[in-house]
This record gives sequence, structure tokens and C-alpha cells, in this order.
Amino acid sequence: MMKKIIFVLIVLSLLIISGCGKSKDITGDVIKETINYVCSDGKTTVENIEDCPEKTLKEETVSGVGTYTPTKGAGTYTPYSMNQDIKVDYLTYKITKAQTFTKMGSSIFEKETNGKFIKVYLDITNNAKETKDMFSSRFRLIDEQERKFDELSDGMLYISDYITFGKQLQPGLTTSGAIIFEIPKDSTNLKLEISGDWVSTTNVLVPISNINDIGIDTTLKDKQDEIIDRTMKESEEKVNEIMSQCNSPFVCTSSCSEYMDVGQKDCSSEEVCCLQS
Repeated sequence: MMKKIIFVLIVLSLLIISGCGKSKDITGDVIKETINYVCSDGKTTVENIEDCPEKTLKEETVSGVGTYTPTKGAGTYTPYSMNQDIKVDYLTYKITKAQTFTKMGSSIFEKETNGKFIKVYLDITNNAKETKDMFSSRFRLIDEQERKFDELSDGMLYISDYITFGKQLQPGLTTSGAIIFEIPKDSTNLKLEISGDWVSTTNVLVPISNINDIGIDTTLKDKQDEIIDRTMKESEEKVNEIMSQCNSPFVCTSSCSEYMDVGQKDCSSEEVCCLQS
């Protein structure tokens, strides 16, 4: 009888202890650990982020404080915003600005939407002590209806400042550029989700504010026009250089009495450039 009483007391003690802070659900030999979070009102404790009072989260977002992502084990939320350094594993991100438009590209590569394009500019810094390969796409755009949008897979064809993934990023250096999303016209209260690489479970949400409507993105057209202008200028300079020289079938000579005289060109002061017979 005494052994049974002691056994019951032990079981009750374990149940009481498991109900505080982190709880453990014991099923056979499998132990599942559940972490409690404290909502942004500082009072409500929940096991899942979604269980926080909707009113509290909306008030925090409207006030401009930012969207809150839980820190595992700490039981709190961390605010993020644009133009702030945001560390995700070994990379630091800064969202510098955002634009919207309905058309982008050039006369060669052009894309138009009946929704809207969202262009987000980023600075990305490698905080690791070794070179990192930027292979994985780490971004999604989320609207107020919880719809999630991936980056445009062909965005690099229509803007000149597309941030290149697949490149190497050296330790301590920063790369800058933009990413493109195509979303419906009715998408509002946008948040950018930034995730870690393939093996990471880290992700944060950053509200996208002050989105500037520019109508048409012309960065690719402007770059192509710049290349054409530079090429034409270089070609003109090359032609002028060739035309100023006395090249075959012309020769520099003291007199052109029998041949065509095209002037001195680059001949010496006592010679003129003549067409050979």
C-alpha cells in the first residue's frame, strides 16, 4: 500500500512540474516539447503565435512598431522595420526602399501586368568569416489576406538592378540590388518574409512601407540606352581616328602633282597624303 501511495505522489509531482513554463507531452517513448510565448500585450501566454489576440497584433502593426516574430525560448517578440539592419543567420539585410509599377523592361524585353509589380531594394552583408554562395532565394511577399507570393523567376530580364543569387559574397562585404514580385491590385499591408538558407529554420517578417508608385520601371531601358550611346561615341571616335591618318591606299609624300591630294592628315609638316597610283 505504501509503495502505491509513493508512486501516485511521484506521478502527481511530474504532472505539476510539466505544466510550468515549457511543457512536455509524453507519448510512449516520444517526448514533444512545446514552448509558450508571451504576446505583445505582455500578459497573454500561448503555445502558438496565431493564438495571440488579433486586436493586439493589429494595433502594433498600425502604430508602425512593426510585425513581431517570436524568438524561440525567450517568449517575446522582436520588431523589424525598413532601413534597419536585420540579422538572419550569417547575413544582415537592410530594406532601403520599395516601388510599385505595372510595366517594366525595354523594347526588347518588356513585361506588363494587370495587377502590380512590387520592387524591393536591399543591401545584404556577409557576416561570416568565410565566403558564402548566395544560391537560395530567401524572400516571399505576404499581404493582409495572408497570400504568399514568390519572386518573379524571370525578373532579371526586365530590370537592370536585379540582385544576383548564385554569386559569391565575400566576408564583410555588401551586395545591393532589387527583387521583383507580381501581386494583385487589392494586396495591401505587405510584409517581406526573409528566410535563412536551405538548412536554416530562421525567418523574419518586415512591413513594407512608403511604396512609391513610379508607373513604369525604365532601369533596363536606361541601361541599354547608355550602352548604345557609349558604343556610338566610341565608334565615332574610332572613325575620326582612322580618317585622320594617312593609311593605305594613301601615302605621305612631298607632292601630289599626279595623284589625289587629301590633305596633310598625320603626315609630317612638309608632306601631304596622296592616293597611290
